[in-house]
Amino acid sequence: MSRQDATNTFSTAIAAAAVVVQALLALLLVVALAAIWSQRARGWLREIRDSLLGGELWIAWGFALVATLGSLFFSEVSQFIPCRLCWFQRIGMYPLSVLLLMAAIRRDVRGGALYGLPLAAFGAIVAIYHIYIEYHPEAESASCKIGAPCTTKWIDKLGYITIPALALTAFLAIIALLAMALSRTTRSRAT
Repeated sequence: MSRQDATNTFSTAIAAAAVVVQALLALLLVVALAAIWSQRARGWLREIRDSLLGGELWIAWGFALVATLGSLFFSEVSQFIPCRLCWFQRIGMYPLSVLLLMAAIRRDVRGGALYGLPLAAFGAIVAIYHIYIEYHPEAESASCKIGAPCTTKWIDKLGYITIPALALTAFLAIIALLAMALSRTTRSRAT
């Protein structure tokens, strides 16, 4: 299998997985918004959280690990040159791989959320800006044009799945999982 075939197979598989995760995140958002007004929706939200059986930290770590290994695959195997914004997203994601693993092993939901949420939020903001730059190349700053331009779409699946879109999906999934884990501990301390 050639490098190009491996890259195409991997990017197609990861894009399909991202679409499934995005659909689940959209559903979760709708239920969370409905929970503001509806007692029934609050019950559904609790059921969703409880169905994870306290494994939110492990699942969040899984997302961070897949995102970290995926970015390494794209740079080392596919030989895509990371742009400046990609490096900032890596700064948000790579520590999450270690931090969430340690938090999951220690069952430290509060510590995992305390340190993980700011990193995930930082990475999500950078990913959103990166997606904006991809669709508005005129907004690219001079610092983005050093080395690999931030407007380069190394992959483009389904018309919108690019590397920053994959990163944003992972960051948002991690944020949602950490928020659910934190709500579980907050609720258990209140009762």
